[in-house]
Amino acid sequence: MVKKKENNQQIREDDSSFYLPQDLIEEILANLPSKSVAKLIVVSKLWSSIIRSKYFIDLYLKRSVTRPCFLFTFRRDNRRFFHSIYQEAAPSCSSTSSFPLSLDTRPLLLGYNVCTPVRGLICSQDLDKLVISNPSTGQFLVLPKLKTKRRRISRFFGYDPIEDEYKVLCMTVLQLSFSYGLVVSEEHQVFTLGGAKAATWRTITCKLPHFPATKGLCFNGVVYYGAWFNSDRKGSLIVAFSLLVKLPDGVEIYKSRDSDLVNYQRKVALANHSYKGKFELWVLDKQEWSKISVVVPSWNDLVGRSLFYCRGAISSGEFIFTPSFSDGSFFIIISYDSKEEIVRRVEIEGIGDGSNYVTSFLDYVECPIFL
Repeated sequence: MVKKKENNQQIREDDSSFYLPQDLIEEILANLPSKSVAKLIVVSKLWSSIIRSKYFIDLYLKRSVTRPCFLFTFRRDNRRFFHSIYQEAAPSCSSTSSFPLSLDTRPLLLGYNVCTPVRGLICSQDLDKLVISNPSTGQFLVLPKLKTKRRRISRFFGYDPIEDEYKVLCMTVLQLSFSYGLVVSEEHQVFTLGGAKAATWRTITCKLPHFPATKGLCFNGVVYYGAWFNSDRKGSLIVAFSLLVKLPDGVEIYKSRDSDLVNYQRKVALANHSYKGKFELWVLDKQEWSKISVVVPSWNDLVGRSLFYCRGAISSGEFIFTPSFSDGSFFIIISYDSKEEIVRRVEIEGIGDGSNYVTSFLDYVECPIFL
């Protein structure tokens, strides 16, 4: 734990006629929106030093975790945009509500494959490049080129709380048709962001052959993702790199995004999606699996024939569903409170029209960390 310097004396701001204690400045900044905080580094050297310090980043994240957001990222006019709203805002609205979307968020590089956000940062693949970005500051960092000639890449993003380092894990496989036989991940490389080591890709060894099948989740410094033993999609398992967690007998990870890892009350869960409001959630707790079966009432009235996926559950316990793609003038969120049997449909205006490659995430935390 980083110890704060014991300096509660009043600090004089550059060229100002009044005094503010540093503790008070930190409290004020920690309660501001992250985008506002990022702009305030130009106020003075003192404010810039405070905002960039690890102590303040940890303080801001500690508070930001208590007000998690929905994060939407989408492509429009060959640009990728990010937009977030507080999770408490959407479910508390009436059964059908709309939020206007102002595209004042800074556009970043076009990313086709976006990893699950980690502590305010996002890793995405922009064609043949890997990019780390922070929507709160509008910054992005293009990582060095991966040491491979192969084009099929699986990427995962995580954070090591002990070393205070963000890490990107990439795996490549041969570009072969499944008819050629078993194909598993071969090259495994790690990039460390913000560490003392040289900023380059480092090759690591994986002695557990497998084929990545889902997006990843980072919990307590461990990256989890669903996988198969081979490209024939046989033998489903959960990888906690580099350990394997067996699924219960008969539970499989399905193809074509029909299965995904989600956050259920701060636990890793496997969601096997269905198309009629019925789905199963397998929750991992202390190496033990438990099953949750959910049937959402009036499903067809809410979504029609559209294909929706379970994205997990927010802190209130409500399950969240979003569509696989948006083809209208708005983006739809379905929230379901299984205890109260209450279903809500929320419409986010401005995302659907003219946008594609829409991806949504739960429990996104804003943070003004600079790259």
